[in-house]
Amino acid sequence: MSGAVAKRYARALFEVVKERGKIDAVEAELKLASATLSSNQELAKVMAHPQVSAEEKKRLVDDLFRAHLSEESRNLLMLLIENGRQSQLNEITNAYVALANEERGIVDALVTTAKPLSEAEQAQIAEQFGKVLQRTVRLETVVNPAILGGVVVKIGDRLYDGSLKSKLERFAHQVNDV
Repeated sequence: MSGAVAKRYARALFEVVKERGKIDAVEAELKLASATLSSNQELAKVMAHPQVSAEEKKRLVDDLFRAHLSEESRNLLMLLIENGRQSQLNEITNAYVALANEERGIVDALVTTAKPLSEAEQAQIAEQFGKVLQRTVRLETVVNPAILGGVVVKIGDRLYDGSLKSKLERFAHQVNDV
């Protein structure tokens, strides 16, 4: 599925749930469904298997998610199964989250550090980037000791690399150029 098709599914769902005031709830539901379907290998095999009918896949999804998903989210999953596009749920979820974030004035940032950040440090990073971007920044943090120190922040397709490893590499290049 092209990104454009995923965006169309996401936009259609977004417009419906926006009118109903369910943007946040549906975002959480899509993330749950996407994570569940992609993390369980047996379930992923069944959903991708061409000999399992769409009706059987719908029954399975309904049994799994009936208590956890709103009508709007369930309807999207059923439509994807009918159209043979259930494997694209993750891409659709990402497109939906982007629309929801735009509506709320939020931007997601992936922050990588060498050691875990305290709540205060996370708040400080979110505040600093929020001022620059003039938006609310929602952080997801990852620990990667390979960066040695500092912080790497990825927002959309932009990368702000303040890691000690990168600084050392730039310094080594400068020394070698002399």
